Amino acid sequence: MKKLVILAAIVMAALSVPAHAASVTTKGGYDYDKNRLSDPSTLNWNVEQCSHGAITPQAQEQLAKLMNVPGPKVRLEFCRRVLTAYAKGTIPYDDYVQFAQNHVMAPSIARALRISGSGPRALQGSGQSEVVLPASAKMDSGETFKGSTIASRGRGRFSVQSSRRSVKCSGTYDLKDRRPTVTLAVKCSDGRTGQAEVTRAPDFMSAWGKVKLSDGSTGRLVVGDARKQL
Repeated sequence: MKKLVILAAIVMAALSVPAHAASVTTKGGYDYDKNRLSDPSTLNWNVEQCSHGAITPQAQEQLAKLMNVPGPKVRLEFCRRVLTAYAKGTIPYDDYVQFAQNHVMAPSIARALRISGSGPRALQGSGQSEVVLPASAKMDSGETFKGSTIASRGRGRFSVQSSRRSVKCSGTYDLKDRRPTVTLAVKCSDGRTGQAEVTRAPDFMSAWGKVKLSDGSTGRLVVGDARKQL
């Protein structure tokens, strides 16, 4: 998954910078991106990335009134509603072009911003959208770990459980760190600690790497659909 071109248009429109126009994708590219956004994980990821864009106080105030949401929720709701409408095909290509180039809010986009009921699927009991990916590790000792990573609001965490005993290992990571390879600290409930060296795919929806724990055991890990990297 690539970072969709429409995100540039959305952020530029929210910034209300009249001196510059966002780059515009072709009709074919627009349709391709729309199809990619039909996948809930892709939609969630792009909403999360888009929601970190800057916004002027004036634009925030105007959008808060239009969407009927508190100011702090404007960026997330703006990205969520527009990208959801884009994925559903309710924003025509011509409206997208006008939005990207001239900051003209066509009726289709205004309608999308007023709709609050639909959007990326959130975890049950969660007040915000989250992206969950399966995670596992196989150690040279034969011990295996299975669990998941959860990404939300610029922060991430992971938790896996051992196959041998009721031991859990966990840690956190920073979604704003865009380096392809990062080193993460690991802490286990049985007292072991360690490090995981993780290489992430360009779309940040899968990863692979190595893990080493303080008892000397080493292994390989995968996140998401990264089996082909092993």
